[in-house]
Amino acid sequence: SDIIGLINDTQATIAAAVEEQTATTNEMSRSVNEMSIGSGEIASTITGVARTATDTTAAAASTSDAADELARMAAEMQQLVAAFRR
Repeated sequence: SDIIGLINDTQATIAAAVEEQTATTNEMSRSVNEMSIGSGEIASTITGVARTATDTTAAAASTSDAADELARMAAEMQQLVAAFRR
């Protein structure tokens, strides 16, 4: 009867340890899943930032081209005004 009690105590201890390990494993799995989701969101944000940077570069180039054209037109207008004044 003492041996049976010892076996029961040992089995209860093992069962409790297995239950704790299962809970820990489930929590680790949940944490890894959340990190995976977070990593995906970070990657998506970085992609968006890169896309915005590309769009901004294109807009800056377009603005530069427009400024060059405006400067050319202003120079041409100055020449026309100077010719008219003569």
